[in-house]
Amino acid sequence: MKRILVFNDGLVLGGTEKLLVELLNHWALKCEVTLLLPYQSSQNVLLTNLHSSIKVNYLFSEKQSSFSQKLEENVLIFFPGIYQSLKKIKAKDYDCVICFKECIYARLFSVMPIQKILWVHNMLYKRTYKINSFRERVAVWLKKKQLKVSQKSYDRYDTVFCVSEACRKSYLEVLHSGQQNGQDIRVLYNAIDTEPIILKAQADIPPIDQSVINFVLVTRNSPEKRIDRLINATERLAADGYNFHIYLIGEGMNSDKMKSIVSSRNLINYITLIGSIDNPYPYLLQCNWALCVSERESFSLTILEAMILNTPVISTNCGGPADVLVDGKYGILVDNSSKGVYEGMKQVLDNKMLSVKYSSHLREAVERFDYHRWIDTIDKTIRC
Repeated sequence: MKRILVFNDGLVLGGTEKLLVELLNHWALKCEVTLLLPYQSSQNVLLTNLHSSIKVNYLFSEKQSSFSQKLEENVLIFFPGIYQSLKKIKAKDYDCVICFKECIYARLFSVMPIQKILWVHNMLYKRTYKINSFRERVAVWLKKKQLKVSQKSYDRYDTVFCVSEACRKSYLEVLHSGQQNGQDIRVLYNAIDTEPIILKAQADIPPIDQSVINFVLVTRNSPEKRIDRLINATERLAADGYNFHIYLIGEGMNSDKMKSIVSSRNLINYITLIGSIDNPYPYLLQCNWALCVSERESFSLTILEAMILNTPVISTNCGGPADVLVDGKYGILVDNSSKGVYEGMKQVLDNKMLSVKYSSHLREAVERFDYHRWIDTIDKTIRC
């Protein structure tokens, strides 16, 4: 029986985390699976969805201080062999290790003399830092050193899966000046089992007014998601006299801060703040358009989920969505800016027939992301 060690930075309620849970449960039926997480957290809500045979371990103890964790992280990065000994992580106990998220923790597994697979879910970029004090200068120097050592260790993985072509290009650009380095670096698009989504989309939700065009954005509270773009576009469209409505779903979307923003900009009649829910699919099904307004996206599973439910998409040209939408063939791709979001929404408000045009070939579009083919590719790679 294959012994697989899988690391991820958490099991929060997110698209890639749901995909990981499905993969782990698939392996649990025929392999010995151990999931390693950094620490216990109430946000790891998807732990309850794991098959009972899967072992779950943690790097840091529950009572450990953040200072102690930072010290351990430096040992992990600069002395990974010693750290493995301290944590009793032994390569001989496993046949394959999978680091499901590119991060500083990838350094820990890069020195293991077994099959190693790295997943790149984010678009790598060259970071800039603002330094206002000597203390910040030291912290930035250490951060850069950690990042450089960690990213250099990516080269030691046997296979690197990038979730989009844009993701692969950014990986090569940042780490190898755009040149292929001989490593097995592949594009493996994320995939979704369509049947559960279609079934869940039938659940009851509060009535949606179908006399206006409805938009839905499923996202989380993170800087690169650029919710401000949607707020600005909504304000402009309302001032232009358009009648429409937006449903904002996801972690942080019904926070006091968001409520204050919507209220202070007189958008209560245009935006419904729903927040984090287990089943956003009825909204994706019943709204006319799904949105992605991010500045940077490696893939965007939400776009694919909307397409499965035959809901057309408007997305900024921010990386992975261009792959999913095939450069605008299967959805509206707009400029990566607030103006682009505004113009995309205005376009569909002016021409209601665009929803028919962009929903007519979505079944064909989602066939490229077949879930069973995705599983089969991974099984063959790890010889499971």
